[in-house]
Amino acid sequence: MIPHEPLDHKKTCTYAVPMRKYIKVPNVRGLQYREHATRKHAGRADRYYLVRWSRSGKVVSEALGWASEGWTISKATGAMGELQQNYKRGIKPGTFAEARALEEQRQQTEAVEHAKAQAGRLTFRQFFDDHYVPKAQKRKRTWRDDVLRAEKRIHPSIGDLPLDMVNPDCIERLREDLYEDGLSDATVKHVLAVIRRVFNVAALTTVEGIPVFTGESPMAHVEMPTVTNRRERFLTYDEAEQVLNACITRRENTINAMHAQGWQDVHDSVILALYAGLRLGEVQRLEWGDVNFFAGIITIKNEKDRKPGGSVPMNSIVRDMLTRRNKQRDKRQKLVVPPMWGQVKDISHTFSELVNELGLNDDATSNLQRIVFHSLRHTFASWMAMNGVDLNRIRKLMRHKTLTMTQRYAHLLPDATQDAVEALCRPRTDKE
Repeated sequence: MIPHEPLDHKKTCTYAVPMRKYIKVPNVRGLQYREHATRKHAGRADRYYLVRWSRSGKVVSEALGWASEGWTISKATGAMGELQQNYKRGIKPGTFAEARALEEQRQQTEAVEHAKAQAGRLTFRQFFDDHYVPKAQKRKRTWRDDVLRAEKRIHPSIGDLPLDMVNPDCIERLREDLYEDGLSDATVKHVLAVIRRVFNVAALTTVEGIPVFTGESPMAHVEMPTVTNRRERFLTYDEAEQVLNACITRRENTINAMHAQGWQDVHDSVILALYAGLRLGEVQRLEWGDVNFFAGIITIKNEKDRKPGGSVPMNSIVRDMLTRRNKQRDKRQKLVVPPMWGQVKDISHTFSELVNELGLNDDATSNLQRIVFHSLRHTFASWMAMNGVDLNRIRKLMRHKTLTMTQRYAHLLPDATQDAVEALCRPRTDKE
């Protein structure tokens, strides 16, 4: 039987013992051994076996190993006979070195096949938990949203399927189920986007050097929902004044100091969105170090995975509000609108309840027509367009990446069309 044990050169060469002469094994051509000076095995000196034989016209020596490692004269003789027969027939292995190399190659192939099998058995849920989430935590600010969508919407449908068994039909069935649950196009798109990202990551992930997923992503043939999320509704000047006055009224009518401060914070947050175009997250992250009273600008930091930052000029309304807050604030507090008890105030929810109470959403027939906190930023841009501010300046103040994003306000720019239709209203005569 050809031995499969690879030779451990370090193990056989690290004994601090004097070298002894090799002794020929009687009646076995080419097989020799030397004895260890001190170590015993099976009641006698441990033996190290070596074979010398002719290969390609040269005498070649091949070390086998110690008796304490399992080598015996019988084992060595059997292996030598098999290798000798191979050598005569011109097939491999013909030497112990070739036998060990082939065995090592066999073990590597077996390990690769095992790794492929393991990778192929990874379910969507296992890959999501063990590979996708750890990577998303390092580079995706909203990775928790992906986890929630997966646990609630994705795993119940395809979570237990191996990755290579998730096909477009599976995704289409999931998509239909989501719509049957009454979810909007936007929500369905968010869920499908998670699946798409998971397969993109899987295509770049290896387990023990083996790619986890090598096929075509099932999302390649799935049509993503088209989402219409452009809000056309914005506040009139009277409606904006109504909202601000309502905040002040509620602040003055509450006896709870904390609730009063909460309404003041909502009021001031509305001003930052309405008159400076800040997003809700930018309001909540705004620090006093970002406010330059001397230059009259607010700096929105550029942060990874967030909307573009930039400089926002303060008008008199914003400056007066910030000046008041600066005088009243605890100087140790860095945030302009600090959270209570370490928690970010739910300004958006409070604002939505307020505008609903004021009846500003009574005539809305869809969610896109409802006034929400982000409508304040939309109002900021709409008012500028109506006052003749050109689109390039609006783009800069809104910090849009492209002018295309600002084009939605083009229809609000003053032009001659209103004068043209007004000309139709010329005075009528009695004869007419």
